Amino acid sequence: MENNNETLYDIFVNYSYSQLKNLFKNAKTEDEKNFYMILSNIVLQKEQQKVIGK
Repeated sequence: MENNNETLYDIFVNYSYSQLKNLFKNAKTEDEKNFYMILSNIVLQKEQQKVIGK
């Protein structure tokens, strides 16, 4: 990993749900699919919190 100021979190927050869904579809292993599923769920939870008003 390059030594820059961008963190994994910074990279993650720039992904949309549809981009993560596409990565999930193209995943090669079950672990990779699980990883993208978890990230997709985080994005959905954040959107739900916005709608609920938290």
